[in-house]
Amino acid sequence: MMRVYVALVAFFSFISWTSSHIVHYTSSGGVCTNTCGYHDYKYTWCQQKGGSGHGWDYCSLQEGLAVSGEKCDSPCDLWGGSYRYCYFRNGKWNYCGTLSEWDSFEYSLKNNSCKNSCQITKAHFQCETVHGLEPCSPFRDVTPTGLPCHINYQCAKYGCSAYHCQTGKGEDDWDLCRPKNNDGCIWKVSVTNTSLAEICTLVYSQKKSNIFFRREMQTKIVSPTKEQFKDAVHLIANLNTIRNFSDSDTLSEMYFYKESILCNGINYTSVKLWLDNYTNKTIAHVIFSEILSIIKVLRLAFYTSLHSAFYSPAYTIIVSVGEPMLCSIDY
Repeated sequence: MMRVYVALVAFFSFISWTSSHIVHYTSSGGVCTNTCGYHDYKYTWCQQKGGSGHGWDYCSLQEGLAVSGEKCDSPCDLWGGSYRYCYFRNGKWNYCGTLSEWDSFEYSLKNNSCKNSCQITKAHFQCETVHGLEPCSPFRDVTPTGLPCHINYQCAKYGCSAYHCQTGKGEDDWDLCRPKNNDGCIWKVSVTNTSLAEICTLVYSQKKSNIFFRREMQTKIVSPTKEQFKDAVHLIANLNTIRNFSDSDTLSEMYFYKESILCNGINYTSVKLWLDNYTNKTIAHVIFSEILSIIKVLRLAFYTSLHSAFYSPAYTIIVSVGEPMLCSIDY
């Protein structure tokens, strides 16, 4: 089925983001939160998040350099310990850090930087850190198993050092979770000639073009149970391609329903996540441009819509590349 929509005219400006970041890792595996430099000392250091847990740590200005600025004659490695260092030709050693190019930052729920994306493995979300595999979460208010935090006990520290939340009514129904400040999306209201549009500019970009989320409230999206939410999170996590959507292999029989939309000459795909193929009850709804090629952005859009359905109000998430998609949407 093909739908054609006419775009609204909007008057607003957007923030530009770079397509990637050079990330400086500290000697203990943390991520620099400010510039790696000498900062009036004889060694290079930065303020860090994660790693040893201290507020600062050593870092390297370039790959292959020690914190003294000298060139390493060995790999910058842990060598069986908890800090990276390297050896020089004279046999001496000094601390060092590593660098990599990332398009976004991810952290484990133990506050260590992930070396890879947060992925589901054996029904749990995990990522690789310098300390090995650690639990992570794909979205805010979601535990490593995919369960949502209780509506009345959403993700917070509750007097502890780590973020956690209650997932059920029992005293033991608590687990680690991802807080809201790691959401990666700040919604801003923009005025069009006929209405208001809520737009988020993502930190991701595609071929130097900004990627935008627009959200539109929907009353026909139903709220899933916590088990249905978990099944949906697992299904979304296993999306590996923009074009093909596989159905759930669980007893929930969740189903992706697709149709095409045309807006200003650009093709979009509308995908509703149904609880099953019989009642057609939607628990998440995403519309995305045909030129979108980043699968993690599509997953993020589904998580965003699913989260809104559980906690209300529910939203359709529209994903566009280059400029916001401002066509009116009929659910």
